[in-house]
Amino acid sequence: MYINITQDPPADVVETKKRYLRIIPYLLALIFCGILLAVFQIVFGSPHGDLVENTALVLFVGPGLAFFYFAEKLHDHKTLSPKQEKEIEEFCRQDHLIAAYCAKVATIDRKLIKTEYDAFKARVEDL
Repeated sequence: MYINITQDPPADVVETKKRYLRIIPYLLALIFCGILLAVFQIVFGSPHGDLVENTALVLFVGPGLAFFYFAEKLHDHKTLSPKQEKEIEEFCRQDHLIAAYCAKVATIDRKLIKTEYDAFKARVEDL
């Protein structure tokens, strides 16, 4: 997620986080099915061994890659620690654009997220 502090903050952060949290359990279920299918093939064997192995591989690799993609996106929506919130207060004192952005976030009644913190930190380091 890219944050431009000169523009309005995204209002759909909470909905996006909920969507990612809904997708991840389905991906984990598919990965688990792939593992169970592979264990079944190893323990019991099957006359269609190649098909079972390929299906298990597809059920493991495809959803596994998608899981890591969505988990990384979810990591961007992480809430801030108290230490990071104190740092943001200091950032607001140093830069008026960061203070204005924080005020906009407060008006839409949501908390700051990790991506916004990272954008603030990068801006302060550039000053």
